[in-house]
Amino acid sequence: MSNRPVSLFISILLLTSVAPVALASAPSDSNIWGITYDWANLDDDQETLTGVSPMQFFEDLELAAMIAKFDLDALSVISGNTLLFIEQWEDDGTTQIQDGDGDIHTVIVRNTEITLRHGSRNDQGVITSWQDGNSSIDISYRAAQNAIAVFDILYTEYLTTNLEHIGGDMSITGSTNQESELQLEVDVQGGGESFDADIEFEVSSGFSVDSITSEWRTLEPIGLLRNMSYDGAELNSCWDSCGMVSGDYLVSANYDFSLSGVPTDELGLSADILDLSISDTVTSAGAFYEDFDTRFYAGEKTPACNGLNPEMEVNLGVGTDVEVQCRQVLPPFSPGLLGMAAVSIISSFTDSSSFEAASQELAEEIESIADDVEDEIVDEEDDDSSADDIFVCDDGTEIPAYWVNDGEEDCPDGSDEYGTELDGPEAMIEAWSNSDLGSTMSTFIETLNELLSDNVENPVIELENACLTTLWDSSESMVVGAAWMQDGYMIVGPEIDGVGDHNVQFGIDYLVGDDARAAQAEASNLDNLGGLAPPSQHDAREVDGLVGEEEAESGLFVPAVSMLSTLALLGASALSQRRNE
Repeated sequence: MSNRPVSLFISILLLTSVAPVALASAPSDSNIWGITYDWANLDDDQETLTGVSPMQFFEDLELAAMIAKFDLDALSVISGNTLLFIEQWEDDGTTQIQDGDGDIHTVIVRNTEITLRHGSRNDQGVITSWQDGNSSIDISYRAAQNAIAVFDILYTEYLTTNLEHIGGDMSITGSTNQESELQLEVDVQGGGESFDADIEFEVSSGFSVDSITSEWRTLEPIGLLRNMSYDGAELNSCWDSCGMVSGDYLVSANYDFSLSGVPTDELGLSADILDLSISDTVTSAGAFYEDFDTRFYAGEKTPACNGLNPEMEVNLGVGTDVEVQCRQVLPPFSPGLLGMAAVSIISSFTDSSSFEAASQELAEEIESIADDVEDEIVDEEDDDSSADDIFVCDDGTEIPAYWVNDGEEDCPDGSDEYGTELDGPEAMIEAWSNSDLGSTMSTFIETLNELLSDNVENPVIELENACLTTLWDSSESMVVGAAWMQDGYMIVGPEIDGVGDHNVQFGIDYLVGDDARAAQAEASNLDNLGGLAPPSQHDAREVDGLVGEEEAESGLFVPAVSMLSTLALLGASALSQRRNE
């Protein structure tokens, strides 16, 4: 039996960043809340949070390059949707179950269903060109990423009338996959030498959970929810009384990797040694029996939420307002669910000999490729500097070739120490060092910093003044929602008595009650990229045109920024803050 000290991190990552077909029929008065995000709003949201307009950033980037006297153009397009719903309800009446020791308990049956869907498309293109005399650098970069995650989790927990855990049951189904393509064209010249490459790289990976079903029973009632309801409470492990998790699984994982176009000839390697294609799909079925473990965290004190009373009346879409507390508690669902998901998912993908064998096979294949490349490099070096090679001095004297340019004159006329005649990459780098490349890059960086600083506004939202909180129903000992309040007004969250809406809006929609239930039902039927990130809402034609490719499928053009641009925007915001201080 293995210990799972990283359960909290891995499970929160899986449950909140990815995410099955509804597995249960909840009553119409269940507590349900959800968050949806349309990635077409990313530009506006980033400007609100950083004070930098993404479109202005691209303009500054290109203007700085123009002032530095080289060409640079960049575009990025992103689209897609992320949908997360958490629904909770209790069955009518009570039932009886056995704990891990065989003792009978009368219990309340509480259900939690998580529906999570994510699909996104992201395209980027960059072209740049610099020239000085006979030296030049031309680069064209084109990348695309598609990601999808479709997961459903149904968790049923058994609680005593004192809300102590006796155990739980869980079902998980779903899959996630990411595909990336990259094309890189490079043409560089200098010192009479030239180098060009047209590299294509593709990779896709994912895993599928056809089914994971698991059962957890404690050895005695344990007060996870009671402990979670106290400020400053934190549980880092679960001791002997927490029992075991057993289950069955049918899961699979796949990867597909290809690389072509690396100019091996100019690197002195065989023509096809770096033309790679590696792929595999592994399926595993089995059973597990592991110690239960979970984590939770509660803030040191109940936050005031911008001066609001700790007890608030909130519209959760259940007909009447519910009294809740503004609290910082993680996870936003039962720690029993977190623990069972952690043990079940990790066990399914790590306790299988099939995955272990596939990982070992992949490692051996990569190691074999690396060894082949290393052997070729060594052979090339041996061919170039064999101890039997002879160098003929200008006066006809013969000396070993490896004596040439070793810092000592071995030829009577000194012709073996010519040293300044460079070829290949050394000649190119020497030519660049004597060009204006260094001053061009220095001017570009200085100019870009100035432009960004001039165009950075103070962020509309000051996050240090934000109240990010879960909404805790103390009578039921459970999280029933979440909220982001700013300066006493609601940014994202349900309707709270005495709290008005903020005048700044983000692209995040918060849903409760029937609205959330209808959106959840619609999301449950979305199981492909076309539904979650429709091609009609993603137009990459401008990116294709930038790098000289044929136009892609038409649709609504939605400009946005890539991760690189996002980091640059955050950096620009930091520059602005330092300037203002």
